[in-house]
Amino acid sequence: MKSKSALRLCLSLFVCFTLLIGANSFLPSILTLYPEWFGLLFDVVAMVIPIALLHLLMPKKERFRPKIKVANFTAEKVFFTICIGLSVTCARFFIDYLVYRIQRADVFSLRFAILEIPFGNAVSVFAILGAIVFPALFESLYLRGYIQTFLSEYISTRPVLIVMSCVTAMLYGSLPQFPGALLFAFFLSWLTFTFGSFWYSVIAQTMSIALYLFLSWVLKEFTVYGILRTLPALSLLFALFFLYMALRTAERLTLRQAFKKLHYVQHSDYSLSKFTANAASLAFLFVFIAKALIGIV
Repeated sequence: MKSKSALRLCLSLFVCFTLLIGANSFLPSILTLYPEWFGLLFDVVAMVIPIALLHLLMPKKERFRPKIKVANFTAEKVFFTICIGLSVTCARFFIDYLVYRIQRADVFSLRFAILEIPFGNAVSVFAILGAIVFPALFESLYLRGYIQTFLSEYISTRPVLIVMSCVTAMLYGSLPQFPGALLFAFFLSWLTFTFGSFWYSVIAQTMSIALYLFLSWVLKEFTVYGILRTLPALSLLFALFFLYMALRTAERLTLRQAFKKLHYVQHSDYSLSKFTANAASLAFLFVFIAKALIGIV
């Protein structure tokens, strides 16, 4: 990986993070009956502008083709993706609940997208469908279709999965969401790698968002009845159930050699140091610390 390529990549992540921070600060001031549509718009813009920046700053001699083509879907691969997505989402809910209990916070809130998208009083079916589809599509397109594909050309698979998990969790800009998002982001990146297309992460994230929206509605409507006492235990049971279904399907996929093996790239440590030690990466880390730890941004 060239130094300019690493700088360009980290610069796009820094721009994405700053756009998310700005949108998160600007959304409460919008007086409208449909704040969810503005939230979805800002979430899409925060992903599309960094993608455009990657293309604009790319040298003419350098060729980069993101893995955005439609994958060869099979029923078993899709079923495995849905099961593993729901299992990890239930585990993520349990982790978010543990963080909530440790912090002793007043409100237990769930964030289904990187940007916190508020819902107005008049929520339509189209708004719910948009909230399920748009974040899953554009967040996966940018993070796993572009960033992960680019890193995979220069860095070994294991470091790429770890870096992508940390970067995705950091984009939430909050320490309470970090542990659960870290787990979920790891499996999204792993699905993208093992099946060779970001569309599988779109499917998994769509299922996750739908489940998180349902859980948010349950918490909103039935918290006064003590649902929060039993919901974490149920989420853990469902996580084990969906994990069992995923492992049963993975057995058949393994026999057909459907899973891609992890690979090693020479000079990966050198490429990784270029990615993590350039000015844009350090700026991204500095802003994350200022936002998540100090709260001054």
